[in-house]
Amino acid sequence: MHTRQGEGTAIGGARAVIWMDVLILQVAANCLFDCLLLWATSAVTRTPTSRGRLLAAALTGTGYYLLHLLAEARVVPYYGALRSVPVVVLVSALMLFLAFGRLRLRRLVSVAAHFYGIGFAAAGAGMAAAHLLGSPSRPDTIAGFLAASGAILLIAELGWGAVQRSIWQQLYHMPLEIRFGDRSCRLQALVDTGNRLRDPLSGAPVVVAEGEALRPLLPEYLQPAVAAMETGDLGPVSRLLSSEEWSARFRVIPYASIGREHGLLIGFRPDEVRIVVDGRSVPVGPCILGLCKGPLDPEGAYQALIHPDLVQPTASTERSPTSLAGRAPSADATQRVQV
Repeated sequence: MHTRQGEGTAIGGARAVIWMDVLILQVAANCLFDCLLLWATSAVTRTPTSRGRLLAAALTGTGYYLLHLLAEARVVPYYGALRSVPVVVLVSALMLFLAFGRLRLRRLVSVAAHFYGIGFAAAGAGMAAAHLLGSPSRPDTIAGFLAASGAILLIAELGWGAVQRSIWQQLYHMPLEIRFGDRSCRLQALVDTGNRLRDPLSGAPVVVAEGEALRPLLPEYLQPAVAAMETGDLGPVSRLLSSEEWSARFRVIPYASIGREHGLLIGFRPDEVRIVVDGRSVPVGPCILGLCKGPLDPEGAYQALIHPDLVQPTASTERSPTSLAGRAPSADATQRVQV
């Protein structure tokens, strides 16, 4: 509560004086803070909203804040009631309803938890900055507001993205160890739930990997064939497929992806594939390595896409391969995969 002695336009009784310029600044800052807080909640939880909804919800919160200031100055009654937990919860619920509309209970709990969590984190940052840059008796409110607003932006744009990336990497990124003869290599792989690609002959799931990343795994005399394949020349690979030595190792796998309905993926059967989970190397079942031209991830975070059945031991191996559309094609139908 900001009160001060002296001349000026003010409202209030003998106990407190509320200066209009301070009151307007406080109300405007609170409205902006509520807008940022609701926007961050929408961004983090990916709950759709609109500018009009955000403004209506922020104005509701600002109206409550104005009543709280006036009640604190004894201009209006019910100061104790306005500070009570039920009233605070009701106002917050009304703000969330105005901002996001009717939500299912589980969704509402998630949105409310993020709303309060981001709010408490921002308030803590604001209080810390206000007292560090001011004094215990006169906190620097401007620094506090800027720090709180910056904390909201940081959580929404940077902090939460880092948390999501960390969770994503822990759940879906895992090292992949491959052995082929006396050679082995280790790749970073991503579990791709959209990968339903299988070898049409054996039905084994296909791990799509960058050809360049797998090239050191192959014998020297096979590497030119892989390099030629990456340039679109399938002649050397075709000759390998016709040889008795490699016909059982190499596969031609049909696939379809966006912009390419009839594609062919060259694959081969490795001797062993393992995934590293919690520091333990765990062997997976029989699979085929499909050689993909070019990088799978522009940032180089992973070089292979793991078929989801390889990391689900309880999954049935007798399921028919399905397309991304969910249909079960015939045995010779082109399979769909995102490559």
